Amino acid sequence: MAEKRTSIPSDLAQELVKIIRLLAMSGKKNFKKYLYDPFIYAGWEKEKSHSALAASKMIDKIQEDSNNPSYLHTIPHQCKRLINQAIIESLSALGDSCIFFLEKIQETGSIAASPEALEFIAVLEKPLKEFEKVTSSNNEKLFEDSIKNFSKEELKSAFEPVKLDGTRQKVYLDTEVHTLYQQILSAAKVNNLVRCKKLLSRYIINYSDSETYSEQEVENLLDALGKREVGFKETLRDSLAIELYFSITKGILEGNAKKAIQGIRKYAHIFEGDPNTKYYYEIDSLERKLYGIIQAKDLMKELRKGV
Repeated sequence: MAEKRTSIPSDLAQELVKIIRLLAMSGKKNFKKYLYDPFIYAGWEKEKSHSALAASKMIDKIQEDSNNPSYLHTIPHQCKRLINQAIIESLSALGDSCIFFLEKIQETGSIAASPEALEFIAVLEKPLKEFEKVTSSNNEKLFEDSIKNFSKEELKSAFEPVKLDGTRQKVYLDTEVHTLYQQILSAAKVNNLVRCKKLLSRYIINYSDSETYSEQEVENLLDALGKREVGFKETLRDSLAIELYFSITKGILEGNAKKAIQGIRKYAHIFEGDPNTKYYYEIDSLERKLYGIIQAKDLMKELRKGV
């Protein structure tokens, strides 16, 4: 028998946020099947909110209360009432409200361990993971079909390193990287580890393959943060894998194969073929299809010259 969950892992909440965003791209029929219907079947519509506030206004109020420690214990119940209200408003309101609750779960341990959060995830997790599985299977075919039609020039473009046109762009990039890194340090000083994780994910994904990346500084920061929170580095790795996988998936669904290819290459660069990484097998399958087509087009030697 599986061990009963007592708290919602941050990476699971992050993953479900990404799945809901993909679900919103897939159309009303899927959104209803995988998000709206599960709440109806679970009886959440029977607990309709009697609030005079619309879901969007309720989100504003809950956000305000979240900043006051005295109200923190009320947030899970308010979030459940928010979902109740959103169900009777619109699919869009329901999606936004679910994402809001999932973000609150990531921010605060007491919310992640609340009965309301556990009940909420029990309704959501199975159907959303089912949608993710269906999407993953479809993605392989969509991706393969898309890159089969790529010209040699388009494939070369997807593999080219970012080229900066002149000093102005170089200075802008250096400034952007410095600003982001300073934001990470500021979040670390006030022990805002949730914000640290988000900023570090963005920094590593965007710049780990650039000359401006401060690898040693990042390692030092990770060691320091790991002393404040056990498992921080592992949690960050999961966060990076989730961000990259859903960026790749979004690229495929949008028909932007170049974005998907760049995401696959970033994933390979960051995780260096570690099979224990989240989504390793899904992304490895896409990468195999990519290189199979590159070999069929006899482009391997040319692409290696540009990398």
